[in-house]
Amino acid sequence: MEKIYVGHTNKVSIICPVCGLESKKNVSKFKETHKNLKAKCKCGEVFRFTLDFRRYFRKNVRLTGEYFVQGKGDKGKILIEDISKTGIKFATLEPNNFSKNDLVELKFTLDNPMKMKIRTRVKILWINDFSVGSQFSDPRILEKDLGLYLIK
Repeated sequence: MEKIYVGHTNKVSIICPVCGLESKKNVSKFKETHKNLKAKCKCGEVFRFTLDFRRYFRKNVRLTGEYFVQGKGDKGKILIEDISKTGIKFATLEPNNFSKNDLVELKFTLDNPMKMKIRTRVKILWINDFSVGSQFSDPRILEKDLGLYLIK
C-alpha cells in the first residue's frame, strides 16, 4: 500500500498505479478520521493508499550509534530506526533508564557517501521498552547536514 505524505496545505496528488493518471485532492477531512483509503481511477483500477499527516517526511534507516544521558551519566549503544527534520526514533540495545524530557546526546554516522558524523542533543518524548522517540534540541543546527540526506 502506497503512503502519501500530506503537507501543511492538506492537498495531495494521488497517482493511479496502473495508468499513471494524477488527481489532486484536498484531504483535510481525513485528518482526524481514516488514514487508510481506497480510490477508483477513471481507468477502472481500484487501489488503496495511506495518508501520513506528519509535518515532515520520516526516513527509515538502520544506523548504529551511541547515547549519553546528560546529568545521569548513563550511556549505551543504539540502533537508529528513522530520522526526520525534527527528530529521531531509536532503540537501545540494552534496557535504558530514560525519562520523558531527558536531554540525551546522540553520536552516529550517516550511511551516505560522505559518511557524515552527527553529534546532537535530543529531548526524549516517549519511551516504549527499548524503543525511544526524541526531538532535536535545535533542529536548525542539523538542517545542512540532514537536508540532502533526508530527500535521497
